[in-house]
Amino acid sequence: MAKIFKRFSKSKISNSSDPDRKNLNIIIYSSLGAVALMVVIAISTFLITVDSKELTMVPDMVGIDLANAIIDLQDRSLYAKVQQRYSSDMSDKGTVLGQDPKQGTLVKAGTRVLLKVSKGASVEKLENYTGWGLIELENHLKSLVTSYGPLINLKKPYIYIYDDSPAGTILEQKPLPGTEISILTDLSIVVSKGPEGSLTLVRDYKGTLWQRALQLAIADGYPFTFSSRPAKRGETPGMVINQSPAAESEVPGDTVRQIYITDPVEIEQGYVFGILEKDLPVYSVKVPVKVNAVTPGGVETTLANLYHAGGLLTIPYIVADGSTLSILINGEEKIHEVVRSLAIQ
Repeated sequence: MAKIFKRFSKSKISNSSDPDRKNLNIIIYSSLGAVALMVVIAISTFLITVDSKELTMVPDMVGIDLANAIIDLQDRSLYAKVQQRYSSDMSDKGTVLGQDPKQGTLVKAGTRVLLKVSKGASVEKLENYTGWGLIELENHLKSLVTSYGPLINLKKPYIYIYDDSPAGTILEQKPLPGTEISILTDLSIVVSKGPEGSLTLVRDYKGTLWQRALQLAIADGYPFTFSSRPAKRGETPGMVINQSPAAESEVPGDTVRQIYITDPVEIEQGYVFGILEKDLPVYSVKVPVKVNAVTPGGVETTLANLYHAGGLLTIPYIVADGSTLSILINGEEKIHEVVRSLAIQ
């Protein structure tokens, strides 16, 4: 455009014979050309500036809390549109779980970015567990998993007291029934030990295979010990041959059931039979005890899972030669040892 005005001014100047008029024309047309050039530059600059301000990149909002996400968007001239929903993680309440547009998208300034924010886990009401049996409650809570994950954790060790209710009955709970919970909650319970000084009936273990006798002894919940010897003539290997106290006798609940078995003889090659015997610390209440075996190849199995008040623990086993036996108390490994056949030793 400046060139057009220049040519136009030259043509006008050449046609003028008056020197003063000629100079005036030069000034006028030069000024008009400069103004036009300035207008063109201003318009171009404005358009470029507008285009550069309109585009901005959407930041990554996932995993940060809502307040910081809104600040980050405002710093980029963007605005938040919040959509709340329940999540599977009970600890992420108020955290951005998703966004639209995604990270790295170029959008115009002033665009609203959809933030999907966690409301936390769903809210449940605590049931009334008083009067339930302990085993019944444990099995119930194992199956009580919401679509957002487990909400109740039984706090251990349990509190045991003497009560007229049958042993193992839930007497109290905390939090109380009806309490609303939306995060993983510890449930404390008080469990009956049965009437103080009450008598219990001794089960008849004789004639039972040692594996079944171990299962029954654990299920009964009374203290027990196992010991073994080689089978004599007429005796069946791997069987309970005697017990003390005698079957069907009535004894206090804390009386140790002593179970005597014969050594099994039909043992698969590469395996070994034995009885794990360990003295545990004495506890004021029964604590969860687990006995595991890990083969030399790393395969782990559980030999026994019970509640024990401490003192002598005896667990018969058949495991692969060279396996490691471990005792876990309240989920923490306390004792471990490697077992080998007598032939190798």
